[in-house]
Amino acid sequence: MFGDVDRGRFDGKRVGVLYGGSSPERPVSLQTGPALAAALRAAGFDVAEYDLPADLGRLVSERPAAALLGLHGGEGEDGTIQGFLGLLGIPYSGSGVLASALAMDKDKAKTIMAAAGVPVISGARIAGDALDLEGFRAATANVPGPWCLKPNDAGSSVGVHMCQGGDEVAVALADLSALYDAGDITSALVETVIVGAEYSVGFFDGECLGVIEITPADGFYDFAAKYETHDTTYAPVDGDLAAEVARVALGAWDAIGCRGVGRVDVMGVPGAMYALEVNTIPGMTSTSLVPKLAAARGVPFDEFAALMVCAATGGRS
Repeated sequence: MFGDVDRGRFDGKRVGVLYGGSSPERPVSLQTGPALAAALRAAGFDVAEYDLPADLGRLVSERPAAALLGLHGGEGEDGTIQGFLGLLGIPYSGSGVLASALAMDKDKAKTIMAAAGVPVISGARIAGDALDLEGFRAATANVPGPWCLKPNDAGSSVGVHMCQGGDEVAVALADLSALYDAGDITSALVETVIVGAEYSVGFFDGECLGVIEITPADGFYDFAAKYETHDTTYAPVDGDLAAEVARVALGAWDAIGCRGVGRVDVMGVPGAMYALEVNTIPGMTSTSLVPKLAAARGVPFDEFAALMVCAATGGRS
């Protein structure tokens, strides 16, 4: 895995770290970007930081030798920045344009995964202009409750609601409608709630880094549980269970056509595993899940950041 990466590919060249963006996930990206930049400097790289969109003009004029992507959501994970960097001829970390766009659209991703034989949870898309009770009832005609209502094209658990019905559904629809009106999402996804163990599987260079079981204190891994409360527990998984979780995650990863670094979330219930979603630009601080998995394999954060840059593809080779 790590030995296959050309570690000297960008030695002596300036590399860029891209972060920020204009999506609701900007605050998370503002943690990822500086952490990646600091890690690369510790690894000996000449680093330029670009807080987008403000620094877009400087990115075009300076054209770093490679770009390490720390943009979450929106234009960072939907293929937009990947396509732009490709036009500029700048190699970038992570998945390409199509895989990024597919992974960002949860409904399309589920369709593709299911066609590839990857088990997914039943659900339906709700158009942004139909985020009302009528639209909800139409979408859930064949989706039994209780329900998880969430943006179809956003991450970091922004706008995710667990609903039994009644007022909870109304609150969720109002929240999602506000995100749609603000231009932050284009549609929503409603799924049947499956109660079970939640796992996260890290990937690098086409191989599984490892499996972590996530246990939030209140049973729901929402934005607060990820970034604010600090009472979520993370436990490494091994043996036959890890192999089964990784098998489902790899099926999802390959079905979407991902490359580089990323993460797949999986839900396990007795007798079954379900792929939840694919994350092509996961959180990247020294305490984030994927760097933790790399560290468990003997690769510290600064070296892992360097490896991500050295494995950059897209644009010029």
